[in-house]
Amino acid sequence: MPDASLYGFVLVPSAATGTDRHLSVLMSNFGPFVTAGMSKEWGWGLPGGAAGPGEEFVTWLDELCTEVGCIYVPAELVMEPYDGPTLREDEAAEAVLAALAAASADEEEEEEDDLPPAWYDRYFQYM
Repeated sequence: MPDASLYGFVLVPSAATGTDRHLSVLMSNFGPFVTAGMSKEWGWGLPGGAAGPGEEFVTWLDELCTEVGCIYVPAELVMEPYDGPTLREDEAAEAVLAALAAASADEEEEEEDDLPPAWYDRYFQYM
């Protein structure tokens, strides 16, 4: 995937998970890292939440990752704050974002909360 810190992902529909949530398994583009999460909305989205993958699945995924040379990273760790460089801190990116914001100032849109970056942003997010 161009312009993404994730290499790819697998989506399992809620009908196959036996819950009301879709399962997503993501692999990073920057290292052999894999994480998993569940969400009610279709899409790979953020991992974690109140209803995460079951312990049996996590154990299986961790063993599979070990066999193929990857490292399973639990969602709790992926969502920890990241203090390294990100696109958000890039001055050129900020200038582009400021220009876009000025161009669309006439449109009324809700302002997104500027959350601090997490390891998820660094290893599993679109840039």
